[in-house]
Amino acid sequence: MSYLSLERLWRALKGQTLWQRGLLLVAVYTITALVLVLTLVPEAVDLEVGQASPHYIGAPRMVEDAFTTALLRRQAAQGVAEVFEQDPTVIERVSREAESILNFFVQTAQNEPDAGRRAEAVRARLTFAITDGALTTGLTLDAGSVEQLLAEFRLALGPVYRLGIKADGLESARAAAVTVLQNSGLRDSYRTLVSEVARGIMLPNMRFHEAATERLRIEAVARVNPVMVQIGEKVIGQGEIATEREIMLLQALGLLRRTFEWRVISGSFLFALIAVGVPSLYFYRTYPHSIRTGVELTLIAVVYVGALGIGLGLSTLSGYLFPTAGASILLTVLLSPKVGLSVGCALSLLMVGLVGYEVRYLMVGLLGTVVGVYSATTQEHRGGLARTGMAVGLVNVLAIAALGLLFGGLGPQVLIDLVWGLAGGLLSSVLAIGFLPFLEHAFGVTSSVRLVELSNPHQPLLKRLLIEAPGTYHHSAIVANLAEAAALEVKANALLVRAGAYYHDVGKLMRPYFFIENQIMMDNPHNQYPPQVSAAVIISHVNDGVRLAREHKIPSVLIDFIKEHHGTSMVQYFFAKAQEQSQVVETADYSYEGPRPRTKESAIVMLADMVEAAVRASKMPTPAKVAERVHGLIRERLYAGQLDESELTLRELDKIGTAFVRILSGVFHHRIEYPGQQGGLKNAGAVDERAGQVPPTPSSTGANG
Repeated sequence: MSYLSLERLWRALKGQTLWQRGLLLVAVYTITALVLVLTLVPEAVDLEVGQASPHYIGAPRMVEDAFTTALLRRQAAQGVAEVFEQDPTVIERVSREAESILNFFVQTAQNEPDAGRRAEAVRARLTFAITDGALTTGLTLDAGSVEQLLAEFRLALGPVYRLGIKADGLESARAAAVTVLQNSGLRDSYRTLVSEVARGIMLPNMRFHEAATERLRIEAVARVNPVMVQIGEKVIGQGEIATEREIMLLQALGLLRRTFEWRVISGSFLFALIAVGVPSLYFYRTYPHSIRTGVELTLIAVVYVGALGIGLGLSTLSGYLFPTAGASILLTVLLSPKVGLSVGCALSLLMVGLVGYEVRYLMVGLLGTVVGVYSATTQEHRGGLARTGMAVGLVNVLAIAALGLLFGGLGPQVLIDLVWGLAGGLLSSVLAIGFLPFLEHAFGVTSSVRLVELSNPHQPLLKRLLIEAPGTYHHSAIVANLAEAAALEVKANALLVRAGAYYHDVGKLMRPYFFIENQIMMDNPHNQYPPQVSAAVIISHVNDGVRLAREHKIPSVLIDFIKEHHGTSMVQYFFAKAQEQSQVVETADYSYEGPRPRTKESAIVMLADMVEAAVRASKMPTPAKVAERVHGLIRERLYAGQLDESELTLRELDKIGTAFVRILSGVFHHRIEYPGQQGGLKNAGAVDERAGQVPPTPSSTGANG
């Protein structure tokens, strides 16, 4: 935000109503924060494990069931089998140990002549117990028999080790190996010896892989999604005994009286500050005009709080029924798309807080807001608002379906949500259509729909203008076209400009023939009156128009066009005529009361009214003459200070002039004079021009008003 913008904002806010606007903003913020707190921190209970619940308790918001989640994750981790890996070197070590033991028998028998010492040496060498018979057999071995025993040993142990031997399965593996050896082709004494050696030296070859096991356990735990308790789901019923699970749930929900949920409360106030403050800053930055009127701010606050109240009730059925789009559509039609968009975003953020901070509701709410604002901007009839609601509903359905496909498929719950999403869109149009006339009447705000209705030629006042002052009606229609084209060029409210142009001269109904556009086939009545009287009659059409507009209940925003379309300018013709008659001339007697145009729209109508009358009074206008005349008149109004309060820039004035020239060049184009025909008019072309042409006399400016 630039320094100039900040300075302009400060000047707009430092009026007498600053405290009122601040109080309004604080009130809206407080209501928002309290709604969040009351929704997220409901009435607490005093309950402990083993006690009976005094009443039924449902979850006020979505929360994780930490107890059940932890239980399922422990079960998942315990269900993961331990990971083991085979050590291929074990069987080689066991085989080498068997060969070493058998060769030791042979060497001991050869080197030790004493039988007792041979037995002691062998037992000292072995790490396992051996029977006397097996010991005696071992001391009788020779090199050939050792090779035979080793071959049978490897043949018996190979398959067992290939299957893998864990520590707790070692005894089973030993028994399997002994069984194979007992069924071998060795003689009995050799089978006994090699079986005892195998049983004594066999080792497990399956080693526990702790890292791999832990990784699988972590993966199994990660696959267990948190168990969520939905909004309204039962936590504990009346009379049910509270377990550790229920107590943990109540604590997570902030429903235990012994816990003060400062985190939830402070978080609610902070979230409300974001939901209200950020859109408000955007609103003040992009829509500064509303800062100057407390009515519009109050209207925005009423729609915001009303949508919050309605949504608070409907969100218990489904978050998709929260009327964010309805509020956006209302404010778009009543004020502007920027206001509707900013308030819709604020309500979307707030809705997420009310339904358990689920992001899917935020996405659907924001999409519905954007579509509602865009569609409402293009609608100019109440029936179009129904189509807007249908568009919002269809976008809700598409968004919900997309999220469902992305996160779990189109299950029964998603299908129910689709129905709620469509219903939410239709509800938004119902609320907008229903509340629109009441808000218009209560706050004196004229919606775009109402402007279209007021622009209908069948409106009583416009119908009177068409019948009683057709020249003025024709003039107003051309002014409306001029003003609308110019408004589109400078991004002003073209619909408001058109309606204002239609009504700006309705005061001429009181004395239509005193204005030259209505003087068809008759003398100018001003020739019979002194200049001061004629000037008073011309000037009075402004006050007459205000009175007629109020009698016909025309909105004040259009009455401003009637008051301001001449500003404080003078009726130059009669002023000059009075001076020519050497009278004592008071400038105030020949000046409009004003005020000067205070909006871009009002200024555009003033300029369109002025240039249309001037170009119509010109004789044989060409595009070059029209352009010169139009830009010259706009400069005159600018230098006279009539545009000082309108906020129009020089660049915008240039665009307005260009738009006027384009339209006027088509309306007042040069016509061909046809030769006279027998029985007809001598100059058909001149007659064709007469209805819109003003005689090239000084009276054209003053008498046109």
